[in-house]
Parts: sequence; C-alpha cells; structure tokens
Amino acid sequence: MQIFFSKNFKQQLKKLKKKFPNIKNDLLEKLSWLNFENEIYIGKSIYTIRIKSSDQNKGKSGGFRVYIYFYIRKNLLVPLCIYSKSDKENISENELQYYFDQTIEEMLQRFLL
Repeated sequence: MQIFFSKNFKQQLKKLKKKFPNIKNDLLEKLSWLNFENEIYIGKSIYTIRIKSSDQNKGKSGGFRVYIYFYIRKNLLVPLCIYSKSDKENISENELQYYFDQTIEEMLQRFLL
C-alpha cells in the first residue's frame, strides 16, 4: 500500500512537529500497521485514525487524529488532515470537505486520476 502526502498535510505535520518532535515517526508507525476494521469509518472511503503521541503520556485519547482517504482502486492511503487533541477537540464537516477537495485536486494534477 502506498501513501500520498499532500502539500497541505505536510504543512500541518510541520507545524505539529515543532511541539511534538516524534509525530512523523508516530504517524508512519501507525500507517504501517493500519487495520481499517479497528478505525472509525466516516463515509466516502474516509476514516478517522487515532494515534498515540510518543511525546506525551496521554495514550490515544490525548494524541492525534488523522483523517485518511483510502483510494481503493490505486491501493493508496491519503492522509487529509492531522491535529492534536490537546490543541483541538474536533474538526467540522466543512473543514474536512475543504481538506478533501484540496487533496483530490492536488492528486488529479499530479497523477491525472
């Protein structure tokens, strides 16, 4: 399974990395062992993933949330957005739609899906 990181997602990750230096490793470790049966399905092939932060001692509930689009035809994981639960409780449907639209547009330009 391949992973596509959009520019927007990379920017979000970069901001969080200042406060949580191990976030990239935490994310990649979770994605490498990802089992969709254990994750929350939002709809339209989008899942919410909970990730424990190795920089904090709060478990998954105080870690990170990642919304991931699974593009089945290409066997491609596409993280849409990431945030820390200590900074933000939830994201709105409008925010998620914005990240989805931006990411799909970038994928279309890059891969001509």
